[in-house]
This record gives sequence, structure tokens and C-alpha cells, in this order.
Amino acid sequence: MNESKISILVVDDDHNLRELLVDTLIGTGYATDAAVDGFEALKKLRLKSYDLMISDIRMPGMDGIRLLQKVRSYYPDMPVLFITGFATPEIIGRASPDGFLAKPFRISAMEQLIEEALAGRQDECQRQIRKVLVVDDDDLFRRTLTEALRYHDFTPTAVQGGEEALRELENGSIDAVIADIKMPGMDGIALLKRIKAKYPDLPVILITGFLADNFEAIGTAAMPADGFLQKPFDTSKIIALLEELSPTTPNPA
Repeated sequence: MNESKISILVVDDDHNLRELLVDTLIGTGYATDAAVDGFEALKKLRLKSYDLMISDIRMPGMDGIRLLQKVRSYYPDMPVLFITGFATPEIIGRASPDGFLAKPFRISAMEQLIEEALAGRQDECQRQIRKVLVVDDDDLFRRTLTEALRYHDFTPTAVQGGEEALRELENGSIDAVIADIKMPGMDGIALLKRIKAKYPDLPVILITGFLADNFEAIGTAAMPADGFLQKPFDTSKIIALLEELSPTTPNPA
């Protein structure tokens, strides 16, 4: 990749950090512009095409999460990286950026994150499923699975129930859904049917700890599911299933 042809937009209301990032990226060989907030960033994006955006989360007017939502709508293929000293990993995961750094951070770490984000666009064998929506009303299990997915380089978003899950699917791009079957309100099977009706190609994995004697009945009802695991299960099983479901482009002969 020829870095001199890569253009990056830096969005941060902190003048000193913004200037430091711009100077560093230009020195590294990237063509770099800056914006002081989300509104200026959107103006620049309308006037020029960028290969990647780096944005702070906490900014006046339009914060980084709202900016990312708009960017996903208009420029879905552009990687977006977050830098922040305030947001929790759960909030960041829900926003589904392509990577993030917590302030303070080393410039070398930022450069590595940029390289990974840009390389991910061209790597034909890269795992396609990255943004995973976890739906489970068990707080401990939901947090544990979310951290495990993050450890294995996925970008998880976690919600407690079916209605929240459907809103997340409307608000942003999700590559796969992992949903518990037994949940209050809308259960996992009802959620599965709603998802498949609107997003038929979206992989959905169902999980449950309450199969008991009705295993066959639940299995039949959940036939549209792309995977099925009974709690408790090893993390390796869900990771392997996600990798199996991921579409890949074969290497050229």
C-alpha cells in the first residue's frame, strides 16, 4: 500500500492533540486534514473522499458517536477509529468503530491501528464477521461473552432484549447476532424470525441453558438459525462458529 495516497481526516476539538495528530500523520506519509467537530467533519467529507477517519468521542455539538452513525449511513466503507479518555468499552462497542485508543496513547499504537484498519479493507482472507450483537438478559453472561469476543478481535455490542436488538440493527451495521432463547418479552426464537424476515442473510446464532426435555421442539422452531449452542459452552466454540459463518474470498490460484 502506498501511504502517500492515503488520506485521513482527524476530528478533535482539542487543538493541541489535533495538531499533534495531523503533524504526525503527515510526517508518516499520509495526506491529512483536520476538523474541530462533527459538523465540520461532515462538510469536509462532502467535499473530499477520505480513506479513514480518526475521531474523538467527546466533542461539543455533535459527539463522535453521532458522527459515526452519520458516516456509516453515507460512507459505509470508510474505516473510523475512535480516540477517547471518557467512554467505556461497552459504549464504544455499541457505536461499532473499526478500532479505538484510550487517551493517553502512544503514537506508535495509533499508527499500528491505522495500518490494521487500512489493511483490513484489502485483505481478501480477512474474517468478514467483525461486529457482533449479543442479546441476553443475563448481565454477567452478556458481559463475559462481550469481553471474550473483544479479546478475539471482534467488535461486540451488547443489549438485554429483543426490542433493543432490533433497534441496534436499524441504527448501525451488524455482521452477526448471538441471542439467548429464553428472555422476557420477545424471546430468542421470535427475535430470530423478525431478523430473518428483514435481514435474511444476517447470521443468527441461538444459545440457551434451558433445553431440558424440549430440545427437539426448540431445535425445530429455530431451524432458520445459523448456529445453535447450549450453555455453558467454551468460548472457542462460539468463535469457531463465527469464523465458520464468515464469508471469505479464496486466494487466487
